[in-house]
Amino acid sequence: MAAEGGKAEKQGKKERKSDCGDWLWSVCVANEDDCGMGTREGTRTGTHCKQTIKTQRCKIPCNWKKKFGGKNVLRI
Repeated sequence: MAAEGGKAEKQGKKERKSDCGDWLWSVCVANEDDCGMGTREGTRTGTHCKQTIKTQRCKIPCNWKKKFGGKNVLRI
């Protein structure tokens, strides 16, 4: 009987995790200029979620303009 009680507790915890929504991520924003290392913010909803906002590091390639026909401009 004790084992059954433990299983019921574990199932309850799993239900709480499923109550959290999926992470929705913003676009990556470069720390300097328009490429390189940056950050993006993620949010999710849920009544029992411990964490609803988090920040993640990301990288924007510096040659992304070439794919769209942009010209590289030297900034001084």
